Amino acid sequence: MTCELFISSLNWILTQSVTMDVKPSKGLKVKVSAAREAIFGEDGVEVKKVTVPSGKKALGTMTGRTLVGYAEVEMEALDGGKHWYPVDQLTTEKGEKVVEEEIQVEIKEQSSEDSSEEEEE
Repeated sequence: MTCELFISSLNWILTQSVTMDVKPSKGLKVKVSAAREAIFGEDGVEVKKVTVPSGKKALGTMTGRTLVGYAEVEMEALDGGKHWYPVDQLTTEKGEKVVEEEIQVEIKEQSSEDSSEEEEE
């Protein structure tokens, strides 16, 4: 391979918009483009519409906590508080999409013998 061919191949690779998925993790700097937020209260969880933060106010740092499609983000530039935003509406500073890892949980069904033994005890 000639030097010119190598450089042109490298330039082609660099011009392609390759997006990678990033898992939510503590300390990850993200840009929030969310139109809704989960609010946790004493009576449960409420999802509310919010104004999409813009500019520097849209930048935050993930705390590493996630729950059912939402991630906790510390929004220092917005109000200094922690907010729960949908993971699918977060991107890294480089524009990479943040994707929550799905963990399959198998629930073992009890046989009728197991449940009758528990009732006898």
